[in-house]
Amino acid sequence: MNNQTNADFHMIQMWLDPRRLTELGRMLHLPLKQVGNNYLVHCALSELFQDQAPKPFSVEDSHRQMTEYSSNNGKYILVLCYSELDWQSLQNLARGFASPTVYEIINWDRMASKPMPDQFPEGMKLGFELRTCPVVRKASDGDKWKKGQEIDAFLSKVWEIDDKSVDVNREDVYKEWLIHHFERQPGVDLESVQMKRFSIERMSRRNHQAKRKVRVIQRPDVTFTGTMTIKNGDEFKDLLLKGIGRHKSFGFGMLKIRRA
Repeated sequence: MNNQTNADFHMIQMWLDPRRLTELGRMLHLPLKQVGNNYLVHCALSELFQDQAPKPFSVEDSHRQMTEYSSNNGKYILVLCYSELDWQSLQNLARGFASPTVYEIINWDRMASKPMPDQFPEGMKLGFELRTCPVVRKASDGDKWKKGQEIDAFLSKVWEIDDKSVDVNREDVYKEWLIHHFERQPGVDLESVQMKRFSIERMSRRNHQAKRKVRVIQRPDVTFTGTMTIKNGDEFKDLLLKGIGRHKSFGFGMLKIRRA
């Protein structure tokens, strides 16, 4: 029986078994010592739900590596995401098309979803938390980059200035990057923003060739908090569903909101 509600979209909470995630990594011939939680969760959601895999998603406490979990300690990885389907509909997808090993990755007894609000009234103030990958794609060739290359926004700014006497502040550059993204969103006004966390993370990617080789890249991993005001409720709901920035299929870009 399909229990899906009439809500436009839902927040989904799911618990993933790290031991079975590791099994999936082996099935996919991934170099597990180079692969973090975010990438394994990306693979699991793709195997479970195919084209309807929720994105963006957020792996809570995502900076722990898989090796920190023993096979029998009972711990699970908490994943939050937005989806146009409720959890029962997602489970039906997995029942129909996922392999038994993949299906057992999720603890379905703890799976939950809630319908998101039908309306976000104009003028409503919200707090937010957002994990992002602040990168830019270069529009033309330069002395230190190639056209189309994806670069850390901070490194790009340093290279563009190309003056060692100029002190470029990393936090200011990342804030500017986020402000620019919000300026292109007609649904909200950004009121304030702070950088809560920063690191340079190793990220795994598989190419699209037949052997699907894994390569490891380094990218900035920045979590912001702040406040914003709703300008258009429908546009804001679209923003929640599509997320902000790049690498949204890999644990970045989910806008988690709260009342300010």
